[in-house]
Amino acid sequence: RAAAPAGDAAQRARVVSLLTDGATRVRSAMLRAVAMEAKEDPFAKVKAMIQELIERLLKEAESEANHKGWCDKAMSDAKQKRDYAAEEIATLNEEMAKLEARRDKLTEALADLEKEIAELTDARAKAEAQRAEEKKENKETVDEAQAGLDALTMCIDILDKFYKTTKKESVDLSLAQASPEDDAPDAGFDNGEAYMGAQAESGGILGMLDVMKSDFVRTIQETQAAEAQAEKDHLAFMTETGKSLAVAQEAETQRKAQLQDTQDKFDEAEANLDE
Repeated sequence: RAAAPAGDAAQRARVVSLLTDGATRVRSAMLRAVAMEAKEDPFAKVKAMIQELIERLLKEAESEANHKGWCDKAMSDAKQKRDYAAEEIATLNEEMAKLEARRDKLTEALADLEKEIAELTDARAKAEAQRAEEKKENKETVDEAQAGLDALTMCIDILDKFYKTTKKESVDLSLAQASPEDDAPDAGFDNGEAYMGAQAESGGILGMLDVMKSDFVRTIQETQAAEAQAEKDHLAFMTETGKSLAVAQEAETQRKAQLQDTQDKFDEAEANLDE
């Protein structure tokens, strides 16, 4: 009987030693407390304390596992959010690059359209001014030629009547008396013969006047024809440039609307990127 208590004491001492060594090794105050209790209490109490310690350690391990799971989930969520944010930033950057390129292209197109509109407007204004000046010059030319033609026609008519009338006239000298003038040089026609003008040269004079008349007529006709053609060409030019101007102005309106829409989308994407 004495050997049994001695064996229990030896086992208890061994347990106490193991607990003390374990407490020192892991620096556990709880194990150290259990070792102290084992020196004084019965072995059954030590087992109960060990069981309690094991249960506590299991709970702590479970809690730690739950905490680790929560941390892992939180890290996974954070990583997913970071990846999503990075993907969204990349998408926004790509969209902004496209919008910026479109904005630059539209700006360039607008500059070209503004230049084209200015050139067309200037060309039409110059054409109008040039047509007005040309029309004025043609009118003056026709008016001057018409005045010359009218005067020349009157002159020809007067001369023609003069030559025809004088050719038929004669002078009655039955009552004429001799006078010192009878010794005067020959005047080119006999006594009693009326002066008929330069009948021999009349055809040449009238012919020359007819040539001058035809020159006036030709000037009037050619100037009027040139004026009609110039007016026709001007109308064709104004019609064509008017169409081009209308197309350019409509394109300008559309490009401005597209540019504003592109700028709005760019500003929106930039605002989303800054959030």
